[in-house]
Amino acid sequence: MTAADEPTLPKKVPGAESSRKLLQLLLSFTVSTPTWTVADLSANLDMPQSMVYRYVGLLREVGLLDSAGGKSYRVTDLAQSLAEAASVARAPLAEVALPFMTAVRDEIDETVLVSRRSGWYSYCVERVESRQPVRLQFERGQAMSLHSGSMSRLLLASMNENDRESYFSRFSDVIDRDRMPRLSNEALQEISDRGFTESFEEVDEGIWGVAAAITVGGDVIATVGTAAPIYRVDETQRARTTELIIEAAKQISRAMAEESSPGRSR
Repeated sequence: MTAADEPTLPKKVPGAESSRKLLQLLLSFTVSTPTWTVADLSANLDMPQSMVYRYVGLLREVGLLDSAGGKSYRVTDLAQSLAEAASVARAPLAEVALPFMTAVRDEIDETVLVSRRSGWYSYCVERVESRQPVRLQFERGQAMSLHSGSMSRLLLASMNENDRESYFSRFSDVIDRDRMPRLSNEALQEISDRGFTESFEEVDEGIWGVAAAITVGGDVIATVGTAAPIYRVDETQRARTTELIIEAAKQISRAMAEESSPGRSR
């Protein structure tokens, strides 16, 4: 390797020492050391405990750290999603999912969506709209609450129990009490184990929906689903649509795994 081939190290950003220490603290959480106490972080990073407490409090506030029991802390699913983002950056989800979504839409002629969680919301990544005059319309990038609808609820179910509790604590004032039975840890764990779920009039009156999990390496990275007016989908049609959505999720998962493999070049 010649000098010209060697990577150029980025210059230090002036006036960012406090931010640099905050990031150093966050990057201390690794596979080999997944939990830390304030005292251990203080000793490892040579920071005063008062500073570590302040940084830990800030990272908890934005949802990147949470209690791991006792005096320890751990990264949340929100922090882990950064690793997922790096993994799937080589495999754009919308691009990979589109042909499978289109195939489902062509058979059922209902709008098919792919959504992904970021922070406390799920977002529409891609959609293929129904060609029928009466259809559901979603915009790319549209935000959706995690506690309503089959696609979002499946993403909520993929979060760990501590992060779900943080979500419910944050949004308790907007969640109807009638919804709580299907948002219990037992109900969400059942959905997570099954890998798909239905919804009846959770987001809009008269609308049925179904969604299945898209996974890479055993982790849920997104969901694919559809929604339709209840009057247009009888029990037989709902069963067939559910089969198609589950199969599409499997196909997208396999394609994403192939695209994200280390030896794959794009």
